[in-house]
Amino acid sequence: MSGVSTINVTLEQARTLDALDRHGTLQRAAAALRKGHTAVMYALRQLETQTGLTLLDRRGYRLRLTVAGRRVLEHCRALLAAEAELVAACHQMRTGWEPALRVVYDGIVPDRALLRVVGELVAEQAPTHVHVSAEFLGGVEAAFARDEADLMIAVLPVTSATAGDRLVATRLPALDAHLVAHRGHPLCRRDGALDDDDLAAHVLITVRGGDPRLELPTGAIERRATVDLNDFHAKRAAILAGIGFGWLPDHLCADELRRGTLRPLRYRRGHRHSFAPRLYHRAGVRLGPAARRVVEALQAGA
Repeated sequence: MSGVSTINVTLEQARTLDALDRHGTLQRAAAALRKGHTAVMYALRQLETQTGLTLLDRRGYRLRLTVAGRRVLEHCRALLAAEAELVAACHQMRTGWEPALRVVYDGIVPDRALLRVVGELVAEQAPTHVHVSAEFLGGVEAAFARDEADLMIAVLPVTSATAGDRLVATRLPALDAHLVAHRGHPLCRRDGALDDDDLAAHVLITVRGGDPRLELPTGAIERRATVDLNDFHAKRAAILAGIGFGWLPDHLCADELRRGTLRPLRYRRGHRHSFAPRLYHRAGVRLGPAARRVVEALQAGA
């Protein structure tokens, strides 16, 4: 038909444009693709030639996608998604298993069930390569999008950007937490209920600054001193050392509360909080046997 042109965009070109957007620079994109800088530049130039569009803004010290580049990127990612579905479908038809499974979870969530089922899959020699990584709070959703993970366990509600992927959410067992301090901490020696000023006078221990979406009772306190740590095990150690107070999930502090090493603080806004973790996967993507095993283990919560 006259007037209809053919664009021979290759998967390599699509993957290169996607890598540039995800990693931000040519050097990082080349490292992620395990290609040389020259090969990446050539693939991008060829893509511009194929489309007849200027996809990259070369002004400034860093390449940026133009408006046309963003539009083309959307279609490139659709091509890559179709390729991934084809690879997975062929692998499943040959073996009955998905080729790979990437899981990212919030480190506040108990990981015993998750790690147990991963160990079982390895022991059974399941042909699925399983990769599990822990992040915290907003970092969970960022890793899910960046690494194109298959499953995400998060305690924060997803943002509109990730929700645009049409995610399916499964509620997991509730996660209870206490506001605690070491028994020798000054807050544990106070009589009566503690108010905001009482807590504000001491160090609040958080993980990566916390997040207002957690809706913790202490969220309104004007903090005079805060220690932000990388994970909940470091936070637990800091609280046990008497450095400050903070929220700990029950599975990390139940023994210490029972022994009296840690004590719940009688804060007038409440010393207990319940989180509602959810398991997410992309709508329209059929879960394979390994993913279903993970989902079942997490729902059981054992």
